Amino acid sequence: MTWPQWLFELEHSPPPRHPVDGRAALRTLLAVLVVGTLVVAVGVLAWHAGRWAAPTLVRWQTDWADERSQAPPLPEMPDSPFAR
Repeated sequence: MTWPQWLFELEHSPPPRHPVDGRAALRTLLAVLVVGTLVVAVGVLAWHAGRWAAPTLVRWQTDWADERSQAPPLPEMPDSPFAR
């Protein structure tokens, strides 16, 4: 009984590379591209949401500050010479 020649070669050399390695690299590259695209899309959406919400937030902040602060009293003014 003789053994197949390829079995002898496998014992003394590493197995040949298969295209599976290329597919795994392509899959990794596509996953990186998808994650990068999602990060950019979330950033753009957050930027638009911030631009949309900014006027409301600023109005709330100024209203809140105005409600909780007291204006200083006006200084005593002399009577106007033009008053009748």
